[in-house]
Amino acid sequence: MFKLIGFLFVLVICSAVAEAHPGIGIVQDSKGNVFYTDLNHVWKISTDGEHSIAVKDVHTHELYIDEEDNLYGEHEWYEGEVTDKWGNYVWCLSNDGVLEKTIPDVEGFLDNNTLVRDLEYSTYWVEKSGDHEILKKQTLSGQVHFVTKQYFDDIRWMYFSMYDHNLYVVDLLKIKKVTPQGDIMVIADNLKDSKISLLNVADRHYLSGIWSDEKRNIYVAVYGAGKVKKISSTGKITTVFESKTFWSPTGGLNAPDGTQWILEFSKRNKTRVRKIGVDGKHTLFTS
Repeated sequence: MFKLIGFLFVLVICSAVAEAHPGIGIVQDSKGNVFYTDLNHVWKISTDGEHSIAVKDVHTHELYIDEEDNLYGEHEWYEGEVTDKWGNYVWCLSNDGVLEKTIPDVEGFLDNNTLVRDLEYSTYWVEKSGDHEILKKQTLSGQVHFVTKQYFDDIRWMYFSMYDHNLYVVDLLKIKKVTPQGDIMVIADNLKDSKISLLNVADRHYLSGIWSDEKRNIYVAVYGAGKVKKISSTGKITTVFESKTFWSPTGGLNAPDGTQWILEFSKRNKTRVRKIGVDGKHTLFTS
């Protein structure tokens, strides 16, 4: 009887973690320093391997770094059941180490100032329209445009590729490419895996971060299966990384020198980054 109760307790805990909303933010600056979120702080891994907190006490799921190495994130918080209110602000850590708010505290969530930005610093976001969603963008001058006339089901994450200048979105269980002209192409729709990595991962959390490489391959962290899959320019899908038991990838990047960086979250809400060198050597950084 006690064994059954213990099993049910573990099942509930694991299910709750699986339904959580892990961070996907991991970026690299021009010098080779890597920054990532563990939802409590933003960490820095310097080129010499030093591991330290870059921005303390910020709950950000995504990160953005511009061409001048200014790092952007947000901070979300919940005030509690008394007010049942959420708050949000956007911050910037400048390349010379100055931290400031670029968008001050607002009640609720920011919609039209996301951390998904293109080469012209336009931001992209999703708005609900009936049972579907529409994709919009705002230019640096403040002009708002529809990206495409087509509808989406449930966009979870977005990524702008500097290599081909296309926007890629996780639309529920599909990866879609959105061109600057507004054309949409499904590049992968069979990413659900028979392997179960984390218990009871809902479809809307099954796929996490997207990134690309200079050969224009697209990578997606298949959080629900504990794998990273690569989608080639010809549409071929292969598994290129698989997390160990109790861990699952949520984001990543491919550095110009060929090094791979994988952001992983665990069932116990721990976070780590795995560096995979061109020689195949693995180095772990745990926050």
